[in-house]
Amino acid sequence: MLFVITGWGIYVIRQQQSYKSLVHKKSKALLTISLDDILLSQLFDRWQTAPKAGQDYAKKLRELKNNGIDIKANVFLFSLEDTARNFYAFFDLNDKKQFLSFLKDGLAIDSIQQDIAPGISYAYQERHKIAFMWRGKELLVGLGFDLDQKRTEMLQLIQSKDEQISIENFISRPSTLTRKSMRYSDMSTQNFIEFDLKGGRMEIFGEFTSKHWNFPKTYTVRKLAAKDYIGRGWINFPDGRLKRRIKHILRDLPISADSIMAHTTGEYMDMEILNSRVVQVDTIVSYAVDDNFETVEEKTRYEHQVPDLRFGFRGDKELHKYLPAKLFYQWFQKQEGSFNILSTASTAEGLQTGYGESDELLHADIQLEDWPDALKVPSVLSLKAVAANINVSLKVTGPERLVLQASIQDYSN
Repeated sequence: MLFVITGWGIYVIRQQQSYKSLVHKKSKALLTISLDDILLSQLFDRWQTAPKAGQDYAKKLRELKNNGIDIKANVFLFSLEDTARNFYAFFDLNDKKQFLSFLKDGLAIDSIQQDIAPGISYAYQERHKIAFMWRGKELLVGLGFDLDQKRTEMLQLIQSKDEQISIENFISRPSTLTRKSMRYSDMSTQNFIEFDLKGGRMEIFGEFTSKHWNFPKTYTVRKLAAKDYIGRGWINFPDGRLKRRIKHILRDLPISADSIMAHTTGEYMDMEILNSRVVQVDTIVSYAVDDNFETVEEKTRYEHQVPDLRFGFRGDKELHKYLPAKLFYQWFQKQEGSFNILSTASTAEGLQTGYGESDELLHADIQLEDWPDALKVPSVLSLKAVAANINVSLKVTGPERLVLQASIQDYSN
């Protein structure tokens, strides 16, 4: 009991000390990494299951301590951009010699620019998207893109002491930033997204508001397969910008994207990938020369198995004319009022369908461990390398407010 109380006391003290970390007083976004919470999370997870390859966060974080930098319980990175692409964080140097060794051996940074201003040194690693600037025991770390063009900005940050402010003075309740393993916060809109690492699982939660939105309360969606599926999901896109984004994606396919989007008046799409295969029949036409030296047409019928796929669209009565009959596979249609369903199964016309109301703008559930390698969707195959299952829900909780909930199972990288 004494050990637990002592450990908890140290944890609380380290939390309080981290709130003295400095950020720029005009920061527009904060990225918080709760290092102590990640360590504790894995400690408790080890009692239940051994971490898989790549999941030993504790080992990785302990290695961070061998760099001469004083790393607190929480790291607060700030951005000065309206659309955050680059983040900065202030640290103290405990051991300059060890820090320089870390740059050379840990990050393979050979070139260090000395005295770019009186007493200030600079180092940049493009591959790791990281830059360092230090003066005495003061250290500024930059993470992001195009950091080689941000050297002047970093110099201004490390020289402007009067523009720096502690987290506890920057935000009234700094503990709200450290409830999860990682959190991104937009300071002007109060929008945020949190990531919570729990051994082999990652939980994601976010809240987003915008005065430009005006979402309906509920949506009519098709009832999708409840079992024996690899992937399923739907998306409603009442927002014009979202509709244009989907239209842009469809343009990469050999279909009439403009016509399809023009006739999807219901602004709804869904998808089902079932854990089964269906047989499609194709005919190969070839030509041969007969005994009279005349060209004759020969037809060869063959069968092949393809994934059992279904796509649903809501649109007007003209939409079915523009949906593809063949794109990678043969597609068969079923039309029910404002709903159009495409299926790789020739029995599409006899599908039993149902519809219901939902407050979810978007829903996706992908069983990555069952995803067939033959279904070559690059983005999904890259996710398959690090996770077994992904579940995402984006709910409408008000005309101007969305709530994101997601989980990634067997997260390993």
